[in-house]
Amino acid sequence: MILFGLIVPQGWRGKLNHLPAEKARDAILDVVKWAEESKVESLWLYDHFIQQRPDSLGPCFEGWSLLSYLAPIAHRVRLGMLVLCNSYRNPALLAKMAATLDNISQGRLEFGIGAGWYEEEYKRYGYPYPDAPTRISMLDESLQIITRMWCEEKPSFKGRYYSIKEAYCQPKPIQRPHPPITVGGSGRLLLKVAAKYADWTNYGGSVERVKKLHSILEGWCRSIGRDAKSIRRSIHWIGVLGKTREEALKKVRSTGLEPDICGSPEDWLTSINNYAELGFERFIIFLPDAYSEQTRNLLYEGVISKL
Repeated sequence: MILFGLIVPQGWRGKLNHLPAEKARDAILDVVKWAEESKVESLWLYDHFIQQRPDSLGPCFEGWSLLSYLAPIAHRVRLGMLVLCNSYRNPALLAKMAATLDNISQGRLEFGIGAGWYEEEYKRYGYPYPDAPTRISMLDESLQIITRMWCEEKPSFKGRYYSIKEAYCQPKPIQRPHPPITVGGSGRLLLKVAAKYADWTNYGGSVERVKKLHSILEGWCRSIGRDAKSIRRSIHWIGVLGKTREEALKKVRSTGLEPDICGSPEDWLTSINNYAELGFERFIIFLPDAYSEQTRNLLYEGVISKL
């Protein structure tokens, strides 16, 4: 079964710059309400504080706050971050936040997390930016703490970077044993963390690259005695959609984006089915003009309804 997820337009890629704050909020709500009525399986937000282009001062809504706001508004779709930056929040606090949101959403939280990468953002907000192996080791410790707090009554942990002492977490998440964990990223060491903790991975690239990443993940799973098939695969794409391929290419020229998937609904379906054959089950799409009712209707009628 193919699951279709959609990135909520929160501003990170600059696609709300043309709107005042109150209109940006309305555009976000329009997308969420449309997703609820369509066959969109999940809605996702980015965990960024400034825009992708650091010279832009346009709106970029904070993801977790926005997700909490959307939880009682969206009653059906699953909700997640693609992905939380481990460095930005203490893991014990994050475990508590996630348990609370899983309760607020009545068990619809998808817990996406990664090691972090946007150095410019770290610097501007005053976070230390250690090297990649350190950030990944910190993520490993965080996931140990988070899963223990979700599943144990009074967990304690003492690591190199984090520690807790009888840090009970009540109420527990509604989902058992805990909300599904998506580990986002494709580095070799990061895939080792995914092999240990992930219910889902999120990485992409060419067919050849994806096959290589699958192989690395499977190798880590074998080393710890885990069945790699127990980890489901998701992919994140920037998508540009038009009635025809020519219309889509015209949109690309006007946005300046480099899409992962571009063309007519038939082109989209071909790409999705090709990657589904590689084992991907969930396709999470950023649609630059998701605020356009015409584009959303084309997406539903030409793509989602045919999956």
